[in-house]
Amino acid sequence: MTFAYRADEKTAKRVRAIVPKLIGGASEALNAQTHTSAKTSSSVFAVLVGWWQFTNRTAEGVIALYDAGLTVEAAPMVRNLVGHAYAINWLADGGDDAYKALIAESYDARRKLLNDLQAVNWQFPEGNVNIGEAPDFGFTADEERRHRRLVGELHNFNNMVQAYGTPMMYPVYRNLSSFSHTTDLTAAAYASIDDEQRVTVHQVPRTDRLSDFCWMPVPLLQAASVMSPLLTGDPMKKLVSEACRDLGLPEDLTPKRP
Repeated sequence: MTFAYRADEKTAKRVRAIVPKLIGGASEALNAQTHTSAKTSSSVFAVLVGWWQFTNRTAEGVIALYDAGLTVEAAPMVRNLVGHAYAINWLADGGDDAYKALIAESYDARRKLLNDLQAVNWQFPEGNVNIGEAPDFGFTADEERRHRRLVGELHNFNNMVQAYGTPMMYPVYRNLSSFSHTTDLTAAAYASIDDEQRVTVHQVPRTDRLSDFCWMPVPLLQAASVMSPLLTGDPMKKLVSEACRDLGLPEDLTPKRP
């Protein structure tokens, strides 16, 4: 009988057992550090493995926070898991074109940060900061349009999920973002007002974030499904298949463009 995957304690118990196996499997796969796939360049692969390592270590952090009872505080890290899993798939899918979009977006972020620092007269210990030259890829008009679309997908998560036919993920991301920013929700997690306007401060969160914990294996499985085939012998293929079966999830969770 297929396991009923949902946001409940039964699923959470299974997730708590499976996620460390996924993290351990990824760690073992990365120990070889062998790039044998002709599908990606070394530049693309370097970003992919870096993002994958970050994703798995983030999952370790989420488990540690939940084990300590810090559930609301883990929401921004779950947001990182979701975003990086999509980015890994996006970069592997787009290859060098997506890598150029990443380079352009990263340069723009550095440029804006430098402008902000200069606007407030920030004193740099070693003089001027060199952010490098603005990338110039010499695109044709058609290439430039595709480049701008890819930059837009990386820059805005709503564009990303729309491009991959999964618009339902954006409200999830927005909800997680509500706990990444200064909102009334972060206050309401620990404070309440009764009908007589008395304020109560709570020692544990009033907000149930069990769904975040139960969702955690999905981005990990998405990332592993992209990364494992790029490594010698597809080392996580069996583990991914077993985890999907044990959780009652489809074996192929990788987002795809319509």
